[in-house]
Amino acid sequence: MKYLVSSVVFILIAIVPFGSWYYLQTGLNYRKEALKELEPKEQFSVDGFDSSILKSKTTLFQLKSVEEDVLPQIFEQYNKSETYQVVAIDSPEEEQNNWITISPIIADVISSKYDDAGFILVDTSMMVRNTYPADMDGVRRMIEHTSIVLPRIKEIDIKLKK
Repeated sequence: MKYLVSSVVFILIAIVPFGSWYYLQTGLNYRKEALKELEPKEQFSVDGFDSSILKSKTTLFQLKSVEEDVLPQIFEQYNKSETYQVVAIDSPEEEQNNWITISPIIADVISSKYDDAGFILVDTSMMVRNTYPADMDGVRRMIEHTSIVLPRIKEIDIKLKK
């Protein structure tokens, strides 16, 4: 019994804090690497495309086709955000407010300017944050980065009555 109590105390004092530190450190390192990748690259501008629709919006450009159900699922995930919009060559099944459809010709012009990208993530100040290939690995990476780039809504502070 004495050894059991000693081992439980050792686990609570040494192993649990080390596990917590390791878990949090791994998350911090991941976020630092992602933020390095998401540093603003350049101002988004393409001839023949009206960039005024990008002001104050976090915009995802879909420039190449992917699986049919991928983009609607991504849009559904982030649609509740006030600043999120999609500019895509595919049109949605239902009419959506924050979904803009562009022609494949303009999409090819944009894609060729940005190294034949399948997706481009543009922030609220119209800066290109990153480009992604039109494959599932690129889609996964783009979803992770979108969650980081989207501005958070400030939570309401609790105020004490005086």
